[in-house]
Amino acid sequence: MPLDSLTYVLDDEDEGLTAPNPHLIFIPPELFYRASSPPPCCLFGPKFCLSFPKTFHIREKIRMNREDCFKVYDSDGNECFKVSNPLKTMRGKHVISNVDGEELVKLKKKLLSLHPTWHLNSGPCLESRLATLVFELTMLKKKGHVYVYEKPYPHEDDDTDYEHLRPRLLIKSDSTGRDFKVYDEVTNEEYAEITKRTVGSTELLMEKDDYRVCINPGVDVLFMISLALMYEYALTDIEN
Repeated sequence: MPLDSLTYVLDDEDEGLTAPNPHLIFIPPELFYRASSPPPCCLFGPKFCLSFPKTFHIREKIRMNREDCFKVYDSDGNECFKVSNPLKTMRGKHVISNVDGEELVKLKKKLLSLHPTWHLNSGPCLESRLATLVFELTMLKKKGHVYVYEKPYPHEDDDTDYEHLRPRLLIKSDSTGRDFKVYDEVTNEEYAEITKRTVGSTELLMEKDDYRVCINPGVDVLFMISLALMYEYALTDIEN
C-alpha cells in the first residue's frame, strides 16, 4: 500500500503544529504541493511537501559537542531544522525542532535488537510511534527497511511489533554507506537521494559532517530528513 493511502499524522487541528508549515515558512505558499492527487510519499501532511525538487544540507556540529548535533539548511542557506540530544544519551534519543524551537520529531534507538533499529516518534509529547527503521548489513551492501504504523499509533514504550507490517520504504546504499537512496518498496519510485561528504584525516576532529539530501516533488521533507538521520545513526553505531 503506497504512503499516499495513509492518514496524515499531523493535520492543521492536531496538537503541536498549528501554523502552516512553520519550519519551511521561507518558501512561498504557492510552491507547496497542491496537485489534484495526494503526494506520493507523505507522513506529516501535504504542508511538508513541495511541488518541486529541493536540496537540503544536514551539517553536524563539531564531533565533541553531542548536545546540539545537527542543523539542517536548504540550498539557499536558510536554516530549517535543528537536531539535539537533550538528554545526552549517546545518540539514544534525538529531537528535531524547527527554527523557533518547537519540537516536531523524536528519534529513539531500540536498545536490544538483532539489527540496529530506530523509531520515529511524533504527535502530542512526541510519544506516538509513527515509523520504525530496521537496518540490515551484509558483506556487499547496507540497507534499511522502513515500517509505517497506522492509527491508533503505538506508544513509544510499547513492545516493538512490526512483523505484521510489510516495509513501506526501502533505503539502499553502496558498500561504503556514504551514499544512499530512499525508494518506495512496491513501485521502486525514488523519493530522495542522500550523499555524505568525505572527511579527510586532518579534518576529522574539527570539521562537520555534511549530508546533501535531494528530495523529489511531493515527498515529505520532514520524513526524509528523519530517515536520513536515523540511517546515519544506525551506520555510525555499527562502525563504532
